[in-house]
Amino acid sequence: MKIVVLDDSKTVLLTIHALLVELGVPDKCISLFSDGYNALEYIEKNGADIIFSDINMPGMDGFEFVGKLLELSQRFVSMLFIVSADEHYSDIIHMKHIGAKRFLRKPINTKHFNHFVAHEIAKVNNKNQENAIIEKTVENSVTFTVKSNSMDYEALAMKIGVKVKHIPALITCFLEEADAIITTLHTILDSNEYSKIERYAHSLKGSAGNMQFMKLYELARELELSAKNCNDEFDYREYGDKMKEEMRLLVNQLKN
Repeated sequence: MKIVVLDDSKTVLLTIHALLVELGVPDKCISLFSDGYNALEYIEKNGADIIFSDINMPGMDGFEFVGKLLELSQRFVSMLFIVSADEHYSDIIHMKHIGAKRFLRKPINTKHFNHFVAHEIAKVNNKNQENAIIEKTVENSVTFTVKSNSMDYEALAMKIGVKVKHIPALITCFLEEADAIITTLHTILDSNEYSKIERYAHSLKGSAGNMQFMKLYELARELELSAKNCNDEFDYREYGDKMKEEMRLLVNQLKN
């Protein structure tokens, strides 16, 4: 079995990875990518049985990725899931026009994910029972350092839909990713570079939503929508400060 997951968020990559493992997929069968070019190159060389792709990504976005993927072979239509936090219906229509047929929303609904994906995994297992398990490819590996904290891991695991053993890795990855995004946002919030603000806020929204950190999710969502509408009356700096404070509270919760 070969499963390819493409998303610019490490947190989302690890979340989908954890959900797949819980569905019984061997770790070595899952390849994670943050870059569409690398994902396409891998698929062209090795093939794929199931593919997950985000829509909004820097460099090659989901539209270009799916277009090039289906140029390789139309058979990939039946293997493709679009996973996106995008709330703009026009983008979904565009993606359908390109050829995508199945969609999963972020934050990921575990029941929906398990229902649709488990069926595909079963089909692949039946089809490829004799296939050798491939070695896993993971870009930009993360060193997990979270050891103990006051956060309720069991409650968080239930919200996300994974087992508790996956939570330390997910939290560490999220904190590293979110800190980098918020730091970058703070350098551009006063620049009126709305497209950049929208892109970074969208990425943070997806990661926070998947981790069920809903205060941070809502702040990022408001920032994204305001930037998309080029709202020059919106207080971008205030929301940047609020996100920074919410991150500080999360980190303190982990340390105490």
